[in-house]
Amino acid sequence: MTRKVLQKTLEDWGHEVYVAESGEDAWELFRKQKLKFVIADWLMPGMDGISLCRKIRASGNSGYVYFILLTGMDKKENIVKGLDAGADDYVVKPFERDELHVRVRTGERILNLEKRLTEKNEKLYRLNLQLEELVRLDPLTEIGNRRSFYETILQVHHRASRYHRPYGIVMCDLDHFKAYNDTYGHLSGDEILKTAAHSIKECLRVSDHVFRYGGEEIVVVLPDQDLESSVAVAERMRQKIEALALEHKGSSHDIVTISCGTAAFDADDPESRWETTLDLADKALYEAKSSGRNKVCLHGNRPHEAV
Repeated sequence: MTRKVLQKTLEDWGHEVYVAESGEDAWELFRKQKLKFVIADWLMPGMDGISLCRKIRASGNSGYVYFILLTGMDKKENIVKGLDAGADDYVVKPFERDELHVRVRTGERILNLEKRLTEKNEKLYRLNLQLEELVRLDPLTEIGNRRSFYETILQVHHRASRYHRPYGIVMCDLDHFKAYNDTYGHLSGDEILKTAAHSIKECLRVSDHVFRYGGEEIVVVLPDQDLESSVAVAERMRQKIEALALEHKGSSHDIVTISCGTAAFDADDPESRWETTLDLADKALYEAKSSGRNKVCLHGNRPHEAV
């Protein structure tokens, strides 16, 4: 009778009610329907209300579950025992309609507050992910920045060292970039940088990484690529920029070009460090620039002739 009166009362208040005649049935209903609000009698066949409450609290349910214990035992020690088991509130039988209404509304307010808090936390989490992504991007070129490069090269180098795999590094520099800025202005220079970064990115695999290392320098990290294949990628990037045929009156080639220095991590050398590979790529870039620009050079100052 109490169960039927309770069901009718809650439905009159606009709630959808799931009814169980035992603790075990209540547990199955709770699991299947993913309920957020439970009113349970203390004394039930099989599993009692206290045991049901403890089981729900131990279930690791997503989100909070508000639990009201319905009991005819109104002694203080019984009430304390119920609350200690995890119940949020209690109502003494036979329940008074107004008192029950107040307690149910309290539970609703708490669940609504928890829902809003969860939504805000999820939104904050998404914003934090976006912020983490932004702090690793160069705002002009929308490729990785120097900080992102250092984080990535450590991971790539660690993996390569552990699994005895190579990787390549290509250092790129826009030829006569200062002259371009002097001739066409810094805004046009920014556009050229963005265009170059986008074009270079188009030449790469999804698993490759590209960063603005500083000024007009762009560095590319090529996991699982040896020296030969890294040179091929660098040459493809050089040709891609050259094919754009963007006017550059301050260049000896009359168009925008890039020079590239290429080096690869030696997986057979246990003492080799990523800093060594980067330094070799940087030296190769210097050789490319000092020997006429618009070319790819290998580490060890060996020019690579385009085929």
